Amino acid sequence: MAKNNSLDDIVKLNIDISSPASDDASFDSILLVVSGPEATGEKTMTGVTAISKADELLDYGFTTEDAAYVAATVVFSQSPSPSEVFVCIRQKTEEDTFESIADTLARANDEAQFYGVHLTEFKDPVDITAAISWVEANEKLFGFEYDDYENCPVSNFSYYRTFGFYSGNADGYKADEQPEENKYVALACMAKCFGYDPGTETWHLKELSTIVPSKLSTDQKNKLKDDNINTFRRYAGANTTFLGKVLAGEWIDVIRFRDWLKAEMQLRVFNALKANTKVPITDGGIGLIEGAMEATLKDGQDIGGIAPTEYDENDNVIFGYKVIVPKAFSLTEAERKSRKLPGCKWSARLAGAIHLVEINGFLTF
Repeated sequence: MAKNNSLDDIVKLNIDISSPASDDASFDSILLVVSGPEATGEKTMTGVTAISKADELLDYGFTTEDAAYVAATVVFSQSPSPSEVFVCIRQKTEEDTFESIADTLARANDEAQFYGVHLTEFKDPVDITAAISWVEANEKLFGFEYDDYENCPVSNFSYYRTFGFYSGNADGYKADEQPEENKYVALACMAKCFGYDPGTETWHLKELSTIVPSKLSTDQKNKLKDDNINTFRRYAGANTTFLGKVLAGEWIDVIRFRDWLKAEMQLRVFNALKANTKVPITDGGIGLIEGAMEATLKDGQDIGGIAPTEYDENDNVIFGYKVIVPKAFSLTEAERKSRKLPGCKWSARLAGAIHLVEINGFLTF
């Protein structure tokens, strides 16, 4: 029996497999900056090392008394907690002094993808200020703690990527005998809240394991709140975080959601350009970009970061988000020739969160 001729003679078919790009950005990963262990372990920590439990540090020469171990214990005690954290040793120079915090963080950033930064053993105002400057410039999130009420290590409160926690006055403890775990209350809050998807969480009223609440006077509470310093307090038998703000006064969850939204929209627009042989400067081509923008905002709305479509008292529709892109015919010849698409805009209403409830009522016979 004659063998069939190949259909390639008539229909030549090629199939390309297009793999979408994936973003390296992570919004649930934490970097702990520590000093090296004094003892020699079975393993040597070179560069940034990921650990999934505190006991892994013992293999590198750390002890259970070391700050790195205690901090890792605090991290993995939270619920939810990260599956892993990154640990980076701050190296020493030939003069036996520590390298700058900026150098440590830059080196770590070349080796690992992290979003949260914590100076586990370095509480000096100079180091904290250096970390703030680096984080603000590199779109990360930084948390610090202090226990001296009269001496906050930060004097400039205009930062949007840094949050502070007051960790002193632990209830039931003497001033000079504060619990070791309280030194890492900002880290504990970061570890817990990173367990929620960006846009789904608030950093206010979160219970933290291993942390003892602060017992504060009314004046102390008001002063810390006015300075946008977060605290851990006891309300109605529950120990919870209070405030949830960065130093500049914005909500921490808003900063994190904004970062996620930016990274996600950039990635989707990039994939729209990459997946097509060409995206023409036509209404159809521009529509692909518009679709990528809208898909990102819709996802942000679905997870709760962006408000849903609602209605005012007159039943007028109030959209949660809006996307505006130019029509192809409106672009100038120079704009077409440049192959850049200007005029793409969007706006969205944050869903926000309820932190305080005011209720008025009256009883009558």
